[in-house]
Amino acid sequence: MALAATSHTEEATLLIEVAGTQRQIVITKSPFTLGRADGCDATIADLKISRQHAQVLIEGAEFYIVDCDSRHGTFVNGSRCERAKLKNNDEVTFGVAGIRIVFRHGKAISHTTNNSTNLLLSRLVSQSDTSDLEKLRLFLEAARSLTSGGVVLNEVLGNMLDYALRITKAERGFVYLKDAAKGGRAVLACGRDNNGASLTNDVRVSHSVVEEALASAAEFITGDALKQQALAERQSIVMNELRTIIAIPLRARQRGTLPIQADGVLYLDSRSVSLNLSGVSHEVLRALASECAAVLESAKLVAAEQAALQYRKEMDIAASIQRSLTSASKVENDFVRVNACSIPCREVGGDFFDVHVSPDAVTVIVADVSGKGISAALLASVIHGMFYAQMTSGARLVDAIASVNTFLCSRVAGQKYATLLAAQLNRDGKLALVNCGHVPAILAEDGKVIHVEDGDMPVGLVPEVGFHVIERELSAGSRLCILTDGISETENAEGAEFGTHLIADFLCSEDPIRKIFDAVQSFGGNTEAQDDRTLLVMERIK
Repeated sequence: MALAATSHTEEATLLIEVAGTQRQIVITKSPFTLGRADGCDATIADLKISRQHAQVLIEGAEFYIVDCDSRHGTFVNGSRCERAKLKNNDEVTFGVAGIRIVFRHGKAISHTTNNSTNLLLSRLVSQSDTSDLEKLRLFLEAARSLTSGGVVLNEVLGNMLDYALRITKAERGFVYLKDAAKGGRAVLACGRDNNGASLTNDVRVSHSVVEEALASAAEFITGDALKQQALAERQSIVMNELRTIIAIPLRARQRGTLPIQADGVLYLDSRSVSLNLSGVSHEVLRALASECAAVLESAKLVAAEQAALQYRKEMDIAASIQRSLTSASKVENDFVRVNACSIPCREVGGDFFDVHVSPDAVTVIVADVSGKGISAALLASVIHGMFYAQMTSGARLVDAIASVNTFLCSRVAGQKYATLLAAQLNRDGKLALVNCGHVPAILAEDGKVIHVEDGDMPVGLVPEVGFHVIERELSAGSRLCILTDGISETENAEGAEFGTHLIADFLCSEDPIRKIFDAVQSFGGNTEAQDDRTLLVMERIK
């Protein structure tokens, strides 16, 4: 049962910083979950973070962080822990660069991004005696907060240009951003004139100055361009009679020893000599351009986080569709019982199982497409659909698999392949197996466990390859186990594999699937799976 945190007189919050973007979340219940899954109380958009990475527990007046068997671990002030008591300003990290969380516990901890922004904007409006430069500085500070809240970038750039035009007394202002899709060229992002009107036509702009500022990350600032020979010879300046030109690169944050680069250019111009430009320090303009660059970088981080969130939503939908295509995990009739489970290591997986029931036979398939993720899941869905269609039409087991192989070889040409094992149990106990490069089937009968090692090539590699049926007899009470290598190749801390020999210990017991999965998870040290895991058990009832 979740415990509400609102009963505490002192509010507890988590300040979550991802790649420089911060947000603050109030801890409202116990447990309070953190991870990349949408269902977590605090969702962190990073695939290196476990789906449910950690949780905060409230015990009396104390707060504890507890690791949820995450892949990379949970750290408090640099020390890895399974469970740790949290103190005010403790730093929590998840073993992933660029992500940190600060725990805060004290009175009136409610300085959210919106409150900070409102305070800054209030100061901006109320301090009428403040200089334009100070107002612009305050605006840009607010703008960084606004972009972290998801405000449209064009609104921020437009307001920034309005203030820049007031300071410099220029007639027009434009912001250009580097566009990687156009070879790194400067592309117009926003324009304003000194009356506040939006400008979309930049024909009269000195584009050569803009491109040079972007390429060199160096500024052009002049109060009378026609008097400076190097600029006066430029055709666009002469034709448009431009006197004041300011082109300041929006420099990206320097990373390591790489040269400083510009993400864009703040450009201002006028046909008259600015009366105010001489009173504006070049250092101030450079500082303001640096602030503008920070706004852009913040906006990019927000856009990346929103894209990651959208990606997660789409992947969750894909996972839901994939689960809906899989047959029921428990199927039973008067002569056979089938139980199965498939757990992808990512949102969608390349493993699948299916069960087809006809009056006199039950057919099952377990398949494992090479690779992981979306491409594997797409191919798995194709194979799944083809096999279902073949079984529904009454095709023989070996013919159905041959059709799948022919189709894959003609379309993916060996780029992707799949191992699979299909089994068909008739009412009279006759069992037919076709193994295409898959983990051997395991049979438990009369207290004995055997591995059926015989098999053929995986599907999708070689056209016209032959497949053959392995025939067995199953007596009442016998069980057939089919698994993927995500189970057999699970490694422990020493690098040893789980294998298939331990399967025999559980196959004859009650609820073998749960026991096998528990054993695999424990063998792997309770870490997240590195491959999809699928297990199916077919039992002849009579």
